[in-house]
Amino acid sequence: MDCKRVSEVIYLFVDNEMEEDLLAPFKDHLERCPECAAHTNHAQKVIFIVRERCVRCCAPDRLRLRILTSMPHRRQERSPL
Repeated sequence: MDCKRVSEVIYLFVDNEMEEDLLAPFKDHLERCPECAAHTNHAQKVIFIVRERCVRCCAPDRLRLRILTSMPHRRQERSPL
């Protein structure tokens, strides 16, 4: 994996949504590249702060269903919530 690819998938890693086949190459790259490791660390801190400090609110069920079913990986599931 190279720096460009890391920057494309960094938030999948930060959000714990990275697919298994990307995880090992991603972590290997971070071990070899201090810049990408620092960028990933920064992204993790930003996401942590946003999650901790932002007010959580829930979207209405209809809106959540529309959003979830519009996501390509969720179209097959058709799960309401």
